[in-house]
Amino acid sequence: MLMFSYEKVQTLNELELFVYKYVTSHLEECKTMTIRDLSTQSHVSSTTILRFLKKMGFEGFSDFKYVLRHRDKRVDERVLTQDLGPVEQFLDQANSTEYAEKIEKAAQMIANTNTRLFFGMGSSGSLAQYGARVLSNYGLLTLAITDPFQPKPVSERDYSKTLVILLSVSGETEGVITQASYYRQNGAKTLAITANKASTLAKIVDYSLSYNVPEKKLGSLNFTSQIPVVYLLEQLGEQTNKLV
Repeated sequence: MLMFSYEKVQTLNELELFVYKYVTSHLEECKTMTIRDLSTQSHVSSTTILRFLKKMGFEGFSDFKYVLRHRDKRVDERVLTQDLGPVEQFLDQANSTEYAEKIEKAAQMIANTNTRLFFGMGSSGSLAQYGARVLSNYGLLTLAITDPFQPKPVSERDYSKTLVILLSVSGETEGVITQASYYRQNGAKTLAITANKASTLAKIVDYSLSYNVPEKKLGSLNFTSQIPVVYLLEQLGEQTNKLV
């Protein structure tokens, strides 16, 4: 598959990330596209595309098309292969030293607290419960909150030794952002796991882990792959266990 290293992806700005997410999700279509076609589909200018390609190590659009057309073919060319592209890309990036250091930093935050609260809504709520179970299995006091309307404590509480881990694909879910703001304002540390490193959630928390997988929606339903989140939750559990 076409490879973009984690280190290079981290240098992309918000517009260049649009190109990255479109390309990794539409590798076959990109083979026959002109730069104008790609510009239209990814909703950015041709200049942004060329800047993206330069950061990824290509000399230009023609060089990119050549590499794309001649990349190694997988034995199994099923339809699902294209859908797995972004996930495989993430797993490749996750093996980098820089990303491992990010996971280690997040694990250190988990280890340095007495109480951990996972928060998520919808499918992220299910993963919040899974994340709480993972850490609990290592003997760490961890709870999951999946109801955004759950009343907040009336009496004052000391959250200085509490870490709130917020899960959101878009990073723009109002209920999640509200929870992040509340706990952070009351002294808790906050950690976000999101597909969008440029999201509001990623900007307001103390630290964030992003996995940059394209968001897939059908109406109000979200079908974005959660494989990267499961991987991160399990890695965080393993790394935290080494620190406590």
